[in-house]
Amino acid sequence: MDDELNVWFEDHLVGYLWRNGFNIMAFRYSEEWLASGFPLSISLPLQNEAFSAQAFIAHRFFAHLLPEGQARERLCHRFRCSNTDFDLLKTIGGECAGAISILPVTEEPDLNQQYEKLSAEALERLISTRGASLANDCKPRLSLAGAQDKITVYLKHQDIYLPVKQSPSTHILKFEVSDFKNVPLYEVYTTRLAKAAGLNVIDMELGCLADASYTLSRRYDRLVGDKISRIHQEDFCQALGLQEKYQRNGTPSFAQCYRLLIQHSNNPTTDCEQLLRWQIFNLIAGNSDAHIKNISLLYSAAETRLAPFYDLVCTRAIKHLDSTLALSIGQQKNPDNVLITDWYELAKQCQIRSKRILSLVEDMLNKVNEYKASVKNSLEGTYGNLPALQRVDQVINKQLKRVSMSIMN
Repeated sequence: MDDELNVWFEDHLVGYLWRNGFNIMAFRYSEEWLASGFPLSISLPLQNEAFSAQAFIAHRFFAHLLPEGQARERLCHRFRCSNTDFDLLKTIGGECAGAISILPVTEEPDLNQQYEKLSAEALERLISTRGASLANDCKPRLSLAGAQDKITVYLKHQDIYLPVKQSPSTHILKFEVSDFKNVPLYEVYTTRLAKAAGLNVIDMELGCLADASYTLSRRYDRLVGDKISRIHQEDFCQALGLQEKYQRNGTPSFAQCYRLLIQHSNNPTTDCEQLLRWQIFNLIAGNSDAHIKNISLLYSAAETRLAPFYDLVCTRAIKHLDSTLALSIGQQKNPDNVLITDWYELAKQCQIRSKRILSLVEDMLNKVNEYKASVKNSLEGTYGNLPALQRVDQVINKQLKRVSMSIMN
């Protein structure tokens, strides 16, 4: 029983997750789910046969639900659990990205939605300790991918609540990064600039408390009504069945993501253009960490669409971070060396006209140049003078010049 978990959607048993002696996970859909459910992933189609540990496909999908790096290590320490994918899912899988909950076989989903209001003092402690102040008996069971410390919360009338047990959340509260204190500000600025430039992005606010900053993001995979409903989603690592989120030896590539949208989006024309604009924006805005776990598919009852963009940060404004592009433009991974031939190669890979890609680049250059000052002014109107944004300004101004040069014959 210690090596088995159940996967649920609301009170419906989706399937069974187990591990072998090497901590590699396998998965099988339940008969009930095969009769009336939906695939958890493009990489996990509905089938009677189990997805074996040897195939590693199921392991990749479920492992991608988990935090990464130091955020993961801190969670393991906090919950005193082994740092294996299976043990972490067993401990914190009750509230995942998307619509599923992962629970021990002895436990059934609790559909009662209960929340515990955070007092001003508790919220201040939470922010200053980056979540470490949460009491053991009220820690929500959550699993969110990414390298930053974060928790899920329920926001009602500007008050912040902690979900109890597996209760669904409405927002993600992301804490300040200890070595990179300006990341929350950079993320809010970059996200709002992306929105002004025409990208479909998450709603995000900046908060400051206890001499620390944080972000509060509305979850696009939750629907708020009389009760909160979960909407299924998966990132492109999960959909493509891949382990790596960064491009290595040609894969995963931007073109793979583009083709995935053509094949599975119910509005591929709009979604593919959004994806192209996202790639162009990231180059101009200095976001070199735009990997394929930062793009997702959202599965509503009616359609499959590209999810709003998230984790948009001008990483090149942060010292000592690698500036190599997570996804190459054509064959180029150095953001300072992109040439017109690289744009031509990207167009060829995506099977679109070269004139079309150059038109999108030019349009994005114009929009970023037009809106960067007003987005900054809007933030400073709310939060006061923000000198830390000067580094972002410098990066974007340099990139505007470089990318403009890259589309000149």
